Amino acid sequence: MTVWPAGIAAAPARSAGEEDAVNELDRLEAALSECREMIREAHAATKDLRAAVREAKQEVRALATDEVASTIQAEVSRQLEELDERTREAVTAATQKVISEFDRFGESLLGKEAYWQKASGRRAAARPDTDVVPPGILPGEDNG
Repeated sequence: MTVWPAGIAAAPARSAGEEDAVNELDRLEAALSECREMIREAHAATKDLRAAVREAKQEVRALATDEVASTIQAEVSRQLEELDERTREAVTAATQKVISEFDRFGESLLGKEAYWQKASGRRAAARPDTDVVPPGILPGEDNG
């Protein structure tokens, strides 16, 4: 059996411990490097996600704008059609009323009493004097 001096026997033991420490240091450096790579990937993924969120918000705004515009257009069209219908009804009713009044006035000119007896809700007009004397003939003069 070989007996080594105390300093020599301790050297291989220290060397194994140093080797373990170096292996552990290499393993930790590899883990640190891997963590740094994962952090870079996470930052890149976050950047991509933020860009995707911005794009999604822009698309939502565009869709909302289009939807609001189409809803407003539909409502405006509906109200215009309703206004057109009411306007046509009012014009037709007013036209019929004017025609009716002209007809009644025409009847009165032809000697019918309808216009003068009832003046469409107004006070009845006084009947005109039917004894019309032509100009140039004075009342009381007799030509004949």
